[in-house]
Amino acid sequence: MAYALIAGNPAKAQDAVTRLARTLRYTLSSGEENLVTMARELEMVDDYLALESLRLAERLKVIREIAPAATMVRIPAMLMQTLVENAIKHGIAPLKQGGTLRIAAHVAAAELIIEVVNPCPEGAAMAPGSESVGLKNLSERLRLLFGPAARLRLDLSGPRQAIAEVRLPA
Repeated sequence: MAYALIAGNPAKAQDAVTRLARTLRYTLSSGEENLVTMARELEMVDDYLALESLRLAERLKVIREIAPAATMVRIPAMLMQTLVENAIKHGIAPLKQGGTLRIAAHVAAAELIIEVVNPCPEGAAMAPGSESVGLKNLSERLRLLFGPAARLRLDLSGPRQAIAEVRLPA
């Protein structure tokens, strides 16, 4: 991806390599710290989305609705990245026309509520328990870190839409 940009757009290639390096560093260091602020996690997601935008171009649109109070809540490292990657990989990328990814987070009643909403191919409904490995691992991490106070729900009941919702103590 960045290699193809080198001759035609060196500045864009340099930006892509920088974002890729930051993403790799964050991924490698995520095992050192269980919890990070939502703001820190969103910085990494921005780098990831910039790289995906190189690949998907106008097929990927992003809407962010992040309440200021949500940015200071500590969440598991790689939580947002996992949700966003899952939405793009299984939802937007397979669609010829792409789609809009909506990332929302707010605090209500001492609970952080995160929603990642994306279009998905027709017939994407999964049988119970058949979610992706990333979502299974994320659900287990939430259970280990927060017990029953945290939960992950993937809703594929809407027509051609997926909603991943995470709730955890704020």
